[in-house]
Amino acid sequence: MRARYILLSLLLVAILTASSLTGPLPISASPDAPLSVYVREYVNASLEADGVGVRCGSWNVTGYIEVKNNADESVYDIWFPVKPMDRVSLLDSPAYATVEKETPPSWVIDTYPTSGFGTATDYEWWHITELHSGDSVTFKYTVTTFTGCPPIGISETYSPVKIVDGQTSTVSINLTLTNGFGSDVKVKVKKVLSPDNTAGDGWEDTTGNPVFSSAGTPSSGATSLSADSKTLYWTGDGNWPGTYITIAAGDSITFTTPFQVQGTPDLSEVGGSTQKIELGRVYVYFTTDEPVTDTRVGYVYAIGKSSLEVKKEQDTSSPDTWYETMVVYDTSGVFDYEVLNTTMWATEGNTPDSTEISGSRQTQQGSPITTIGPGESSTSYTYGPSSFTYDLVPKVWAFFKARIQRDETYGWMNYTNTTVFEVGDETNYTVVEKIWVVKGYLVKARKEVRPGATSGEYCIGIRLENLGEWMTPYVEFYDLVPSGFQPNPSTTEGNMMFHPLSMLAQDANPSSPPDYSLITSPSGYTKGYVWKVYPLPVQRGFAEWFPDTSTTKTIVVTMKDGSTREWEVQAVDSDTVSINGTSYAEGTEFLADSSDDTADTYFKVVLVQDSLATGGGYVVVSAKGHYDNLDIDVYNPVFVHYCVLGSGDYNLTDIFVVGVDPRNTLDVNSVFTPFTGLSIAASTFEPWLVLIVAGLLAAEILLELRVRRRRRARSPLLGS
Repeated sequence: MRARYILLSLLLVAILTASSLTGPLPISASPDAPLSVYVREYVNASLEADGVGVRCGSWNVTGYIEVKNNADESVYDIWFPVKPMDRVSLLDSPAYATVEKETPPSWVIDTYPTSGFGTATDYEWWHITELHSGDSVTFKYTVTTFTGCPPIGISETYSPVKIVDGQTSTVSINLTLTNGFGSDVKVKVKKVLSPDNTAGDGWEDTTGNPVFSSAGTPSSGATSLSADSKTLYWTGDGNWPGTYITIAAGDSITFTTPFQVQGTPDLSEVGGSTQKIELGRVYVYFTTDEPVTDTRVGYVYAIGKSSLEVKKEQDTSSPDTWYETMVVYDTSGVFDYEVLNTTMWATEGNTPDSTEISGSRQTQQGSPITTIGPGESSTSYTYGPSSFTYDLVPKVWAFFKARIQRDETYGWMNYTNTTVFEVGDETNYTVVEKIWVVKGYLVKARKEVRPGATSGEYCIGIRLENLGEWMTPYVEFYDLVPSGFQPNPSTTEGNMMFHPLSMLAQDANPSSPPDYSLITSPSGYTKGYVWKVYPLPVQRGFAEWFPDTSTTKTIVVTMKDGSTREWEVQAVDSDTVSINGTSYAEGTEFLADSSDDTADTYFKVVLVQDSLATGGGYVVVSAKGHYDNLDIDVYNPVFVHYCVLGSGDYNLTDIFVVGVDPRNTLDVNSVFTPFTGLSIAASTFEPWLVLIVAGLLAAEILLELRVRRRRRARSPLLGS
């Protein structure tokens, strides 16, 4: 069946294991600032993919903000701004430190940076009294208001989207990651299959079931498999933990060749009926500098080691004139300081709040006034001297305000990472992939339309096959000829042939072609054909189009015990096909041996189309089984071919309608999928457009049977 596209637009993120995680995970930047602020967000998303659709649902974000002193000395008086307000709460802090939500002093608000951080009043402020070397304070927040799909998208392709109980199947999977953020994302992927012999997982309890049979070829990075083929790694270098793959904003990475999972399902482990079982789990590790929420950290105010020197000097020639000077020293040896305020004054009394001497107060404020420190040209700043008049001996006072500079080498820095997912962390993002497993038989009808030999002529090829592990009952399948099309030539219904003819349970004209069971006249169509077919066995051959006699295809066939074989097939000429180097003429029956005699299976070359040597054609090799009720040989697949001629106004998409009637089945889930993506109505039809369309489009349906009694009432699938 044509692979279904599963667009999983969902966020690939770290899911917190709350039962075992009591705080944020260790993190570092490269390099770390002496005073670092780390913001990490972990998005908790729950989803399930089943090959048909996906539900994103609601999701939430848990965030951690850590203020850490990486310097070898203490930091004091930390004013820490965060927004939006009333979001964060204190999670952890040293016992010696007091951490409280407070309104900052006016000098902080008045000297807040004028650009890049908003305004001071936009933020909620926390005050940390002190933080010793190596210690940290951690805040936590949770946002639970997200709905829909988050900004990193996955699209996956399964082929097939259903597999059969008890039958070894190979599922080809293509995985695409799309970066929906506004900045680069670094990713690596781990896909894990169920462990061997796990009770209740729906897979047969044998060694190596299921396993990866191919690691595929990614468009970016590289892949590898674990020693037991249970885990696929997709990283920058193909190793694990390996390196990250960078996805630019808006870009995608995918597989140019799908990776494959092979396994044998066992529904008896999970109740025995048709249902979904887990195909695997995808874990995506990634990091980006763009947060998911609107949580932001503003400009941090803090101070480290420093000293202040105050000087007063009397003028020797004018004893009533006094001079005052202050010097601010950066003594930390680690941090650069931005000096924001310097103030000096003199008093008559012995306390700073006693009567102030007129003219003595000198103050300045800026953002900043100057910067001093080990990373600057000077580690001190002098303010003054300034003079005032007093006829006694004054008391001189001074203070300064400064903050550690925002600098990765000599100051503080904030590091905002949406998700930091390191190997060994107790976090994971999981996409649970499930696939339908069919109990019983699985009937598929596939219709292909290709240009014919004359202008306006289109040739129809329909193959009907049983993909299941049980023989089917009688099956009817349908085809419609839309208005504007007529069989060509009309006298023989477009040279219609049914292969092998012995599988046609009811023939409307047994003496000669055309071969069909019934013609109907559905509304809007010229006519409809019905073929009633004897039961199709478990063993299965193939019906394939070959463009010429030089093309070789690798084709998988099924033996009568359900095991599969790969054949190298080439159409030699219009009468002969080569299989694994041996030529078989049309009509030949041959035995495919196996090391297990129970798997030996007869196959018959029922058609090598005459047009193969001149313009391509079909080769049909059907596997032979036996229908005991009638004591007849039966075959899988069966194939119908005929041509129609289009004229006038018609819709090309109407030609891609095919159906399987479930009336003669047990219990059925059926899928009806005509192509409706192309609708063309025109008085003339360009042959080149037909060629393009025919090369790309086919219609097919799956009819799935489960082990239960058939209901009395059945309605045909046709037109449903």
